[in-house]
Amino acid sequence: MPYTDKPQEVLRGISPQSRPYPIYVLMGEEEYFTDRIEQKILRTYMPDEGERELNYNLLYGMDTSAGEIVAACRRIPLGAERTITVVREAQNLMRGTGEGGGKQPLDALVQLTTDPVPFNILVLSFKGRSPSRRSKIIKEIESVGLVVASPAVREYNLESYIMPLAQEQGLMLSMDAVRTIREHIGTDIGRMSSELEKLAMALTPQERESVTADQVLKYTGLNKEYSPFDLRRALAAKDGARAMTIAVSLANDAKRVPVQVIIPVLFSYFSNLLIAFYARSNRPQDVMRYMGLPKEYLVRDYMTGLANYRAGKVVTILTYLRQMDARSKGMYSDEGDPDAILVDLVLMILN
Repeated sequence: MPYTDKPQEVLRGISPQSRPYPIYVLMGEEEYFTDRIEQKILRTYMPDEGERELNYNLLYGMDTSAGEIVAACRRIPLGAERTITVVREAQNLMRGTGEGGGKQPLDALVQLTTDPVPFNILVLSFKGRSPSRRSKIIKEIESVGLVVASPAVREYNLESYIMPLAQEQGLMLSMDAVRTIREHIGTDIGRMSSELEKLAMALTPQERESVTADQVLKYTGLNKEYSPFDLRRALAAKDGARAMTIAVSLANDAKRVPVQVIIPVLFSYFSNLLIAFYARSNRPQDVMRYMGLPKEYLVRDYMTGLANYRAGKVVTILTYLRQMDARSKGMYSDEGDPDAILVDLVLMILN
């Protein structure tokens, strides 16, 4: 299996009894699986924390070169069977050598395929941009290692993700439970995994064998009232179905959350997202520093927005928000009807 677009099968196949590949390329639009596979490789093939401290190399594509990666891979293990070298943001190696000996191209790693290191596992993690399967280096890696492409999750095949994620937690879901998760979470696989983990912790072993929709709503965060921040998160992810569901729910609950409260939350988000486009790079650390955010988790929604919107579209969205703000104050014919305003606004942002 030198190439696969079924990351869940890869996750199931990684075990202490299976022999690891010398090189893994993790890429694709669904970054949740890229992160999960990287974590499971480390946890499975170097479980001892003491060994990990001495034999684990974590590098970033922006700050390293192919030569440094090769050198890290050839380090002799200390008190362990193997070393593991992880290169995150490997897409930054997909460029030629610059003036004065800058970054080396990804192709320079070909020596690790022609002369593999038997005691090292190399994991190349790509985010945002992926190498072509037709490229020379990927063809070479496929001959000795494993290339895993994680395609974007589509609504039409959500069930094929929900059931395996539930089974990982020892849960057997009824069809009503599956439908509830699908309607409330959509294609946010990371959140889906988190909610299923909460559910497994709350249920007894016997209850896990047949999980109902009522149990899903009772023991997860899916039954809470929506807030403007839920709408902001859905729009950042360009999750149209979820954004529309939240918009309608908020519009029907206008006394609790007036539209005049929602619009400033969205305006603040898209204004800051426009600023994020001017950061030195699209690395979370650089965006966080440029925006003056104190914690990395605060930048997550902006990283999502950067992946889903262009700067020109964000400028247009800010214009829409100004128009909707005026409309919410009765300046147009619908006299500020929150139902019409929110639905129209969501459609304008997503289209």
